[in-house]
Amino acid sequence: MATFSQTTLGKGSDLFTDFCCSPCLEHKIDQWAEFYCDNCLKFYCAKCTNLHGQWFGTHVTYGRGDTHKWPVSKEVEDFIQKCDLHEDKRLEMFCNDHSQLCCNNCAFVNHRQCAKVALISESVKGPLPDLQQISRKIQTFLEDLEELQNYWDTHMQSLKVLFNKQLHEITDTRQKINTILDKIEQNTIKELEDKMTSLRASVKTNVDNCSKLQNKLKRLSDTIHEIVDKGKAELSFIASKKCLEKIKQSEAYLIEKLVQVESSLTFQADSDFQQHLSKLSGLGRIVVCTQAVPLPGAPDQILAVQGKSEYNVNIPSDAEKRFDIRAICVLLNDQILVVIIQIMIIKELSY
Repeated sequence: MATFSQTTLGKGSDLFTDFCCSPCLEHKIDQWAEFYCDNCLKFYCAKCTNLHGQWFGTHVTYGRGDTHKWPVSKEVEDFIQKCDLHEDKRLEMFCNDHSQLCCNNCAFVNHRQCAKVALISESVKGPLPDLQQISRKIQTFLEDLEELQNYWDTHMQSLKVLFNKQLHEITDTRQKINTILDKIEQNTIKELEDKMTSLRASVKTNVDNCSKLQNKLKRLSDTIHEIVDKGKAELSFIASKKCLEKIKQSEAYLIEKLVQVESSLTFQADSDFQQHLSKLSGLGRIVVCTQAVPLPGAPDQILAVQGKSEYNVNIPSDAEKRFDIRAICVLLNDQILVVIIQIMIIKELSY
């Protein structure tokens, strides 16, 4: 009976099993087999092969250089015969109508109406398929898929860089908006301060005028008390006229200021501005742009010429006659190769 241990055949492959030494495995030792005996139907490591040769010198053994003569491992058989749609089922039938392998479930569900469904054992006719050619095709596709995978990995890194750049743009936009709002706030505060300065000046003028009028009336009142009953006719006459004039001014001032005016400051927020901001769902729009970019080396590419430029590539060593340029190639290091047919030379240019 063949014995196995798990090993990985390659990057990206499923987990297959390699052969273990049969005697070592009986002693619970996991040792890779180096030889297979076609007579014993067992596998042996290098140490056990020596003992096997002493006991069974006539048996034919095959080393790892002849693994094509080793039996197919059970794990490989199970992997090949497992149905892709029903992993707990084995492939037992083949539908010629659809050229598809089927398990019992597939045959019952998807191919019950098909006329040419037969057992795989009955469908195996003619020469064996060229598995080497199929393997080469698989390798070709694996290389293409690996190139595509590398492209997507690179594209993922580019997206991360692009994301960070756009994130910086959003943050920068927010900072610009903050600067604008700070400026608007400063302008509004300055307007408040200017209005307050104007109101203070107006109130201070009224206070000063009222105070001056009071002081003059008090001074005149005190003066009258000094000259009353003094028999000074001229002083009494002048004092009476001045007092009557100030009384008249005071009366006019009181009538003018009869209605007291209270000044106040009120900030009325711009509701339209706030409503506009509240309706915004973001600082801008996130636009996703996609375009088809063929991979390098992809067949059937359509190249669109966006412009044409002409350059003189003559060098002093060229003869004084006309040459035809038949091919131009741009290298990865930004060097240009120019193929000139007549004199069979290749020029390497820098630009």
